[in-house]
Amino acid sequence: MTSLPLQHLGRLLALAMFLAALVGGGRDARADTAAAQALFDAARQLMAQGKYADACPKLEESQRLDPGIGTQFNLATCYEQLGRTASAWSTFLEVAGAAKAAGQVEREKVARQRATALEPRLIRLTITAPADAPADLQVKRDGAPMGRAQWGIPVPVDPGKHTIEASAAGRAPFAKTVEVTRAGASETVAIPPLPAGAPARAAASPTTGATDATGAARPTSGAAPPASGAARVTTGAALAPVAGGAPPPPARPQMRRRSKGMMVTGIVLTSLGTIALLGGGLALASECSDPECETYGEDEGGAGAALVVGGLIFAGVGIPLAIVGGRLVPVEPEKKKAASAPAPSTELVLGPRYAGLRWSM
Repeated sequence: MTSLPLQHLGRLLALAMFLAALVGGGRDARADTAAAQALFDAARQLMAQGKYADACPKLEESQRLDPGIGTQFNLATCYEQLGRTASAWSTFLEVAGAAKAAGQVEREKVARQRATALEPRLIRLTITAPADAPADLQVKRDGAPMGRAQWGIPVPVDPGKHTIEASAAGRAPFAKTVEVTRAGASETVAIPPLPAGAPARAAASPTTGATDATGAARPTSGAAPPASGAARVTTGAALAPVAGGAPPPPARPQMRRRSKGMMVTGIVLTSLGTIALLGGGLALASECSDPECETYGEDEGGAGAALVVGGLIFAGVGIPLAIVGGRLVPVEPEKKKAASAPAPSTELVLGPRYAGLRWSM
């Protein structure tokens, strides 16, 4: 008598999840695209007025929200006008690579020409380390870690001040700031051998030993002054409760997936949506051939737009299904019999003439 209402309730809940994911996901994507377009337009106006310091952050945020080759090209131009030669050079090369992948031959050609023109003006900074450097030596430039492969290699940097830091366990740290401004200059910073430096707390530890009147270190074994003995007794007393052992941690509850069928269906739909989005994005990006144009609705093809919309729908449905179905829930011992009953599941049904979702209670 109650199975029919439960079936209807399950289908209504699944339909509500589908609509919420579809509306929410589409709204977020449209909001990001609209914000990216507004930032791009504002940055272009500022660049036309020569206000590159204000334009570059807006282009960076636009590229983060909705990456595009046209936005990246304008960002490289903005960096160049600010004198950030290394950032402009590397960004032009990224544009050339993306344009080549999208089949935009003219944009690739222009981007490589702009990068080549910047090469004579690049400032290169070389950081070297001693041959006997510790294995755990860590080097940072302007707060960013530098792998060992970069040591001894002239790396292009933007003009200005740069801070080099080096550190290793048990060693005193090293830091140096250099300023390079001349176009085409090369600067080398050599990290010296780091002197040994024990942590301050090690000297005060009662187990590290003591010093005699001459300052020479001596072990604490054998006879010791009363103060040292008292310290050892106190330390032993403090450790006594630990030797007694702590109570064992409580047993972790047994966990299970809420619905494996729903999780698998969500993963499949999300994968299909991702593939459709990539295909639609490439189709839309390939429509633009002018190096400084931007593809926000002007050059969208019908097939590309359909793939993007279909990808958003599949991803909007698949992500909530995968999250809800894959969530871990505890298994209650008193409900083992109920847990063995078939749980509500969602299946992706693909046929020669149709595709859809099927729910079972």
